[in-house]
Amino acid sequence: MEPLTDWSEDSREQHMHRVVRGGWMRLRPFSLTFLLSGVVMGETPLTRAEMARFTRSADNPEGDLAASCWGDVDEDEQADVPRQQEEAARYAAQYGLPPLRTHEDVLNLLIAAGLIYEIPDAVGTLRLHPAWPLPSPADVLPLSDEERAIQQQMRIEAAYEGDSNQIINLFDPAGERKQELTTSLQRLARLIEGSPFDARQAVLILLDSEDFTANVDVAHVPEHKVFKLYCDWEEFDANRICIHGRNDKGQIVITPPANWETEPAD
Repeated sequence: MEPLTDWSEDSREQHMHRVVRGGWMRLRPFSLTFLLSGVVMGETPLTRAEMARFTRSADNPEGDLAASCWGDVDEDEQADVPRQQEEAARYAAQYGLPPLRTHEDVLNLLIAAGLIYEIPDAVGTLRLHPAWPLPSPADVLPLSDEERAIQQQMRIEAAYEGDSNQIINLFDPAGERKQELTTSLQRLARLIEGSPFDARQAVLILLDSEDFTANVDVAHVPEHKVFKLYCDWEEFDANRICIHGRNDKGQIVITPPANWETEPAD
């Protein structure tokens, strides 16, 4: 890893993608994610004082780095805070730091773990640069066995997401909406331009949700064996985001899952 010096929009977007898809959003306190995201939000690298605004919340409206990093917790997570604090203390202890109490403690952990670099600019002002490329949590933090397993599964899903989407397209979700597909891992491998192993992983990701099923145990089916995949469109529409591309204004057009709760308009 090294500090990000290419401050192009593309590089900053790639960093954000790694924060969002790399497992960081599962970890607590929330400011781990907010600070890792905020570090690339400026047109140029930010100072600590400038980074403070990314800690703003109902409990910390001014964005004070000295404020508690355990405030503004969702009601449904309140009971889990002691466990989260214990895990966060373990992260900090690995780098010889005290338990995380404030947002500044979190920032110091990110720096100690090599996730953010504090580098003087041409006039000596210390500015913050993210590590490039941003590693996964398991690479730098002592995760629990349970969390490590979850993070590993997330990496697998991220790696095969594109292949899974290609298989979904065989069902023609924007047109005919086929209810079943007769195929094999070898056929799917040719479609995704990968191996039968890749095809198996992509199908297994689909089967993790309730909208896709198969008439065989895909984890063990021979590569050449023909089997059927089924799609339940009611479940599909209820739980998946459909991306339709961009409109004439360059905006991404999506259909949100039917079970999404939306805020009422003002």
